[in-house]
Amino acid sequence: MKTIRLVVTICVLFTACFALHAKAKTERLDIESVSSAWNVIPDSLFLYQQPLEQQWWLRFNDATLNTLVDEVLKNNYDLKQAAYRVDQAKAAMRVAQGGFYPTININAGYDYNQNVTVPGATSHVGSLGVDAQWEIDIIGAVRNRAKSQKASYLATQEEYNAVMTALVAQTVQTYVQLRCSQWRLQVVEHNLQSQKETMEITEARFNTGLASALDVAQAKSIYYATESQVPSMETTISEYINQMGILLGKVPWSVKEQLALPQDATELNPNMLVSVGIPAQVLRQRPDVRAAEKSIDAKAAMVGARVADWLPRFYVTGKFGYASQDFQDLFNGNNMYWQVAPSMQWNIFSGTTLTGNIQSAKAALEEAVNSYNNTVLTALQEVDNAMTHYHHATTQVEAVQKAFEQAQITNKLAIDLYKKGLTDFQNVLDAQRSLLQYEDDLVEAKSSVSLALVQLYRALGGEWNNEQ
Repeated sequence: MKTIRLVVTICVLFTACFALHAKAKTERLDIESVSSAWNVIPDSLFLYQQPLEQQWWLRFNDATLNTLVDEVLKNNYDLKQAAYRVDQAKAAMRVAQGGFYPTININAGYDYNQNVTVPGATSHVGSLGVDAQWEIDIIGAVRNRAKSQKASYLATQEEYNAVMTALVAQTVQTYVQLRCSQWRLQVVEHNLQSQKETMEITEARFNTGLASALDVAQAKSIYYATESQVPSMETTISEYINQMGILLGKVPWSVKEQLALPQDATELNPNMLVSVGIPAQVLRQRPDVRAAEKSIDAKAAMVGARVADWLPRFYVTGKFGYASQDFQDLFNGNNMYWQVAPSMQWNIFSGTTLTGNIQSAKAALEEAVNSYNNTVLTALQEVDNAMTHYHHATTQVEAVQKAFEQAQITNKLAIDLYKKGLTDFQNVLDAQRSLLQYEDDLVEAKSSVSLALVQLYRALGGEWNNEQ
């Protein structure tokens, strides 16, 4: 009894020392402290302490976009792969947790034979029994392995959420870029019609001797230059449609009809009010940060499990059953057997295996901590960049809108004056070039706001609560 107490005491002391082994040398960044200095929020963003809504893409008020996101979340192959990785991690966790329970085996046998030395003599030997073995987890080897696998499972869940967040952002971004390209093509086609009318006016004035051949050539030059942009834009549109097809898990060209620009389509005007949340909360709602935290927990628990390999392991083995030389008397009470046998196993030497395992586990823990620190810093950078980009994109739209309105006025005045012979054709050409440029810039500026909003929500991470 004294020996058992001594062994248990040694195990407890080693277990207490384990806490030191499980700590990483690299200091983990404190989210509260690193985000406390992050206090500059642009006026166009709203700061409050509630979680970010899940379906943020609904802010675009686009039924086609909502349908696409739903289809992507159901059919995308990258997301399905991430889901299967979660299933694998969950199964691995179940395997590790199985160490808490005893192993029970049922053994049965029957042997019918004839003794060659005794003619006509036969034997019917039978047995039926149950064997059980249970590891008593005094030192925490099983517990730490199970804890490590559970943390890995939770980290995999967060990685799934990260894939989902990135996938939704990529879907919305591709959709915005597609619509932007389609609207830019509409701008070109609209300006082509206007430039064609100007070209016809110039030809009519040339036929009546009121304009020179140079005016006609210049009018045709700007018309054909604008027309040359169409093939490139159509190619870009096709590429975005194909990209959306891949996201949807479909043959790329099968979604062209679904993504064609409707006649009544309006420009995307998302709600400009963005709920950012307090800085520390912003970081914690990102799935990659949460996954990195869980990864540290998993690696720390594995260090504990590797340290526990140095200590003895205790087992209780039990047997119960029946065995008889005569099968007919198998369940006779005299043929019953049972056994309860506690045992200890202590691996006191295995070369460099144990020390190597501990060093490997500690190195993995250090790697996880450094990865976490880098993830936190990257998150701060992405969120700050996204907020700045979104803030400046919203202010840029106002300036480009004013420039476009003035370009419209300039173009109208230039054409009217040219018809009256009060200005030369060069002013008309300059006005038409400016009109096309500013109208195109306006479409891009508005799309930039939407893209910046997508990047902001992607940087914020969303708030996913998916059960696997």
